[in-house]
Amino acid sequence: MRTMTSGAAKLWTGLALFFGLTPGFAQEVCKIPVAIDVPAVRSPDYVNKDKPTDYMALVLSWSPQHCEGQRNQPEEVKKKHAHQCFSVNQFEWVVHGLWPQNAKASSNQDHPRHCNASAALPSDLLKQHLCMMPGVDLMQNEWQAHGTCGWSTGQAYFSDIQKVYGALKRPTTQDMVGSGHGPNRLIDSTARKVKASFLALNPSLEADQLRVNVASGNRLKEIWLCLDNQLKPAACPAGGTPDQQAISVRTPHQ
Repeated sequence: MRTMTSGAAKLWTGLALFFGLTPGFAQEVCKIPVAIDVPAVRSPDYVNKDKPTDYMALVLSWSPQHCEGQRNQPEEVKKKHAHQCFSVNQFEWVVHGLWPQNAKASSNQDHPRHCNASAALPSDLLKQHLCMMPGVDLMQNEWQAHGTCGWSTGQAYFSDIQKVYGALKRPTTQDMVGSGHGPNRLIDSTARKVKASFLALNPSLEADQLRVNVASGNRLKEIWLCLDNQLKPAACPAGGTPDQQAISVRTPHQ
């Protein structure tokens, strides 16, 4: 198996690592609980250990929209999202995952997935990255489904994610839609404007290295940063929401 070490993934020299809250993103709040439940190992939905990895996708979720979708879920489901959505914490752009991708895939099931067996992630590793990827069940799933297809350990996987995420300057709600909006509002925008807010903060990026995806009702769901196998920005394959598409950006609930 190809193993990505932190040495093989040296990114944009001189940029700081992300260790919790990043200066300049004061509206985000993240408090780590004293104790966390270590999630159980999940049964694979399907296994694709022989698919090629042509590029990587760092997938960032727009937390206000994700959390709005959890508010009417059963309590058992809401509990899994409590740290992100139902606590004193407040998030904007968070990591969904870092996905090895097959450029010739014709469906989601044509990408590398569950390439090797894995154990439950240790609690100290979960706590270390819980402000970046705010859900222990999510972290366990992303490691099993995607991390095992490019990294030999969970520590190496999340360390590389942290480096890319920390190097990327992420626009705030105000950067994307301006100020003066109340909580939990849908603000008109376009996919192009969301991309432009990232490009303004990251002038070394190109527009084709970003892909916007929306949820139902054309509501901003996530953005991809496409990377090569050395975790450097690369052009995304065709897809995603067209730049000219009118979309809505949800403001934070709290």
